[in-house]
Formats: sequence, C-alpha cells, structure tokens
Amino acid sequence: MYATPETGDGWITANLDTHDEGFLVTARFAISQPFRKLVGGRESDLLFAARSRLARLGINILPVGTPHLEGGHCEMQLRIVAAIKSYGIGAHLERILVPGLRVGRLVFCPTDNRLKSAELHRLIRDNVLQVPAGFSLDGNGYLILRPQRQVFRFQKPLTPEEVTAIATHADGKDLLNRLQVRESVDHIELPPRDGVVTACSMFLHRHYVVLRNLDESLGVHLQATVLDPITTRGTNIYLEFINRTEQLIINPSVAASVHDAIRLAPRPSYWHGRHLARPDPRETSGEPACQALLAVFDRLEATPVRDRYSHRMMAVTQDPYGLLDGAAPERIWTQPQTPRDPRGGTDLAAGPVAEGLELDTHAESGTQILAELPDGARATLLLGYFPNLIEHTEICTAALRQRIARIVFRRASFEHGPFLSARDHGRLADYEGLGLEVFWCNEARGHVVRHVFRGLRGYFTTPDKVDQFRSCLIFAIYGSTKRLNDQATSQVRRLLENLRGLFGSEIGILTGGGPGAMQQVTDAAHALGLMVGSSFIETIDQEPNKSADFYQTFQARSRQARQRWFEIASFHLFLVGGVGTLEEIGLTLTDMKLGVIENSPVVFFDGAGDGFYWKGLRTQLDEMAEQGRLPAWLLDHVLMTTDPDAIPHFYKQALRLG
Repeated sequence: MYATPETGDGWITANLDTHDEGFLVTARFAISQPFRKLVGGRESDLLFAARSRLARLGINILPVGTPHLEGGHCEMQLRIVAAIKSYGIGAHLERILVPGLRVGRLVFCPTDNRLKSAELHRLIRDNVLQVPAGFSLDGNGYLILRPQRQVFRFQKPLTPEEVTAIATHADGKDLLNRLQVRESVDHIELPPRDGVVTACSMFLHRHYVVLRNLDESLGVHLQATVLDPITTRGTNIYLEFINRTEQLIINPSVAASVHDAIRLAPRPSYWHGRHLARPDPRETSGEPACQALLAVFDRLEATPVRDRYSHRMMAVTQDPYGLLDGAAPERIWTQPQTPRDPRGGTDLAAGPVAEGLELDTHAESGTQILAELPDGARATLLLGYFPNLIEHTEICTAALRQRIARIVFRRASFEHGPFLSARDHGRLADYEGLGLEVFWCNEARGHVVRHVFRGLRGYFTTPDKVDQFRSCLIFAIYGSTKRLNDQATSQVRRLLENLRGLFGSEIGILTGGGPGAMQQVTDAAHALGLMVGSSFIETIDQEPNKSADFYQTFQARSRQARQRWFEIASFHLFLVGGVGTLEEIGLTLTDMKLGVIENSPVVFFDGAGDGFYWKGLRTQLDEMAEQGRLPAWLLDHVLMTTDPDAIPHFYKQALRLG
C-alpha cells in the first residue's frame, strides 16, 4: 500500500477576523510522532491542502504564514473566501466557519522525492501512472494537466441547511454529488473574477500529485492541491479554477509535480488484540488461529441448551490471548434470563420469534455482563452469534464508554448460517462509527477475518490483506452460475491480462462469489496474482467459493441491498449471464443515471465465439435512447464486444487518458 505523507484533517479553533477579503481563522492539526520525524525540521516543505468538498463549493482556503509545530500539534492561520461568486456560497460562510469544522490537511512535499520529466514519461508509457489525455511535460519536470470538456453546476441555489450538511456531515460528499451536476461543453469558459469546477480522469497507484499555480493567465487552481494514490482513481477527479484577471480564459490548465508516495508495510492486527514480537499473519489469522479460537468457543458453549433457541453464548475477557492457553474469561453468560413476551416490538431482530413458539420462550440476551465492566476497560467480547437488536444496543452503550474495544463472533446467523441480514450490516456500520473492531471466526472457511470498511461498504478479510483491500483498484465482474466454454474462459483470462497491463498489478476483482463463470473468473484472477473478492448471496443455486481474499454475505431478502456493496468497484464488466445478471445490469445503469456511482465505462463481454449474446440488449438500449428514456451520455460509456483487446482502448478513450 502506498500513501501520501500527510496529517489528518485539521480543524478550525477560532475565528479571528471578518472583512471584505474573507474570514481569518486559526486551525490546528494533530501531528503524529512518525510524521514529525519524517518532516525532520523541514517545515518549509509542508503544504496545506484544503478539503475537496469545500473547494467544490467554490471555497478557497489559503494559508497565512508558515505552520508552527509544537509538541503533538501544529497551529496555522488560514484565510477563507468564497472564490466562485456564481455559486452564491459567500452568504453561507459565516454559518459553517465555526470551531470544529475540518478544513484540510498538511502534506509533506520534499523536492527529493519529486519525479523528473524522463521518469514521468517512462511511468506514463508503461501504464504505471495514468494521466489525462492532452497532457504535456515541460523541461522542469512539471506535468501540465488539461481537464475534460465538462463543468459542474448546481441544479439550484443551495440552502443554508444543504451547505451545512455538505461541509460538516460525514456523508456530505454524497449530498454534494447529487446536487452538483455535470454538463458537457465545447470549451470551458472561465469568466473574469469568477470560477468553475471541472474534472479529469487520473489513476495514481504509487505516487501523489501536487498542483502548482505557475501561470495565472491560464487560471488559478484552488487550494485543494494534492491528489493522493488512494482517492485519485476515477473519472471525476475534480479541478477547481478561478480567474483573477479581467479577461475571459478558455480551457484552463494547471501544472503539477509528481512525487513518490510512501510504501506502507501491512499493519499487524489480530483477533486477540496483542502484537507479537514476530507476527506471522498465517499463524494469527489462518487455520491454526481459527482452530484454537474454535476450541475456546467450544469450551465456553459446553453448557446444556435450555430451550428451543440455541443459547447465545457471550463472554468478556481482558486478555483474550490467555483463553488460548485454557484461561477462563472474567465474565461469561450462558443462562436464560427473565422470560418476556416474544410478541414485543423488537422480536424480529432480537429473539427466538417464530410462529408457533410458546409465550414463555426465553428471549436471550447476556449483555448485562457489559454493565459490570469499568469505563475504559477496552475488553474483548466473544459472541456465539452476531449480535441481535437487544445485544446491539447494549454493545453500543458499552462502546461509547470504551468498556469494549473489539467483538469476536463465531456464527453469522442461527437461521441463515453464514449470511448476514440487512440489519446486521447496519450494525456493522454502527460498530465502525464507534471504533469497535469486529472479527469473525469463520469455521466454514477455517480462518479469522476482520471487518474492514472501504468508503461506506465493509468486507471481511484476513488482517494481512487489510491494506491491500483498501488500496487496490477494483473491477466488478458479473456473470452466470453456468460455466463458460473453453474459448470464453481463455478470452476472460486475456481480458484480465489486459486490465493488468493497463492499470498495473495492484488491482482486484469483485464477483458474486458463486460457481460457474464467477468461479472461473476467480481462478483466472488468482492465477494472475490479482486480489479477488466475493459478495455472497443466500440462494439455492450458488455454493459460495472458498478462495476469495475479501468477502461479504447477504441473506436472500437483501438481494438488492447487496448491490450497494459493489459500489467499491471503479468499473463494471458483465459477462454472459441470466436473469440475475440482467437485474444487476439494471441496477448498475440506474445508479449511474442517478449519480449514485461514478459515470465510468461499462463493458458487456461475450467471448464464447458463438454469435453475440448482448445484441438484444444493444437494440433495447438504442430504442430507449431514441425515445428519450435513457440519457444520451450513458451510451457513450457502454462497450459491447467479443474482443478483449478492444477493452483497454475503450477505457483510455472513455476516460480520456493519455
């Protein structure tokens, strides 16, 4: 994994002054010891980079003076102005510029890790770095970037509530993506004393880019000036320009320096929470760890079942590592509690509710043991089953008081085996928000996996693959449970080779995880050394594969919700499939139309050599477009082909890559 040498987002601490030139504020940035050691007294190489969402609102945040590092923090003054007048954000600035607002980060940009022109040209030529079409390289090593011919405008003037939500809420960028719409233009016009938001396509894997305002006559880019190797992978890499002159500027551009990112070693993280002197991920997350942990669960669950619903074992320990040596947990609950009426309002999620059960059936919940823990204990909670509603509420309460730090569960569901419900996925999001680590001792797969979020969606993966999962470029590949013929299998392998050739080896694929074509794609990707993920669904015709590097599970009634987990993919490819694939096509195209996912290229591929499977869909899409039932731009993002060698060219053309 590669990362930009930067701090986390700093925040406003005080508003010092307000006048015609904007607001003067102080901001504070938390400085970690490794970051301070990296800077090593070279504070002059620190660059302030404003938050992208604020720049997209037309807000420019300029540093005043130099950063002042002291202890574990850095203090800095910033001037904040509404730079794009036509957006009308100036009237809302006073409302949002309050202490606590996150404004941007400090980035370490030394000249010694900056690439020269010849090296940049080699990286672009070898597809190690993908940059916008029409780029130039000057003799000083600057990459000249020209945006795509599109601008972003707001559908209507923003309300104070909308501006506040965009600037301050965790999901404010999603609201911004819905309100700020793209418009294709013949030329980008940058009016005098105003600005415009546009975009380009770029894919960074091992480098970060710093935008530099060298020639104001071609426009000035706002202070959101650093593109990092994790988030800069897509079709909408936003660029925000302003015109400080009295003359119209056509087709602005910006210079950029390219720097080597920092290579990060995988972070050790284990279910027992203890870092060993010489950690071996295979021993801490693979079959030996799984079997040892299962033995602990077996020992703790060795009490008689008291009723028709299997008891929900729950135990708390301060030192989970000792459990492997036979130590007893400090607290354990295995006995039924006070009977309650199972017809209450929380039964569907909380207890053994099924038609025909007796009224004295126990709705079991052992989470009262959490009340016995002291605040700040940061203990480990072991669960026989993933938490139900009653357990979830009490776990959240304990997490807020830092009584527990991690959850280790054995089984996903009593009724549905390894498949989680929509409610369960909501609970996992709550645990992430509360800072709880969640581990699954997955007996069927013989390993211990950690739940990791990538954006808004979480998957399970072994601790040694966490960083790779978070950073790889992902392609969603859909297909049938029926096997492909030999020619199609060979063509799919060629397709994957082409993807690796275009974007490098740090890519992954995501499938539905079933048999047939999905398993064949999985096998081909693994043979090429690519990361493979699966989004398993509870159906009678799909036996989940056992070879996915990261995965998530969904109960049958969560079929359409499952599609949301494919949002982590940057690209979508459809192989020959049936009714299920047809549904996924509809959901994907609808998401693109509504702006839920990026307007990225969509490929329909048939390599079987027996006619063309997608010709009927092609006719249907053409008819929908002719009747105005499909946005015309959507068809520009679609390729239907039998030739795997046509796909890289289509990607470069659709993404306008150089």
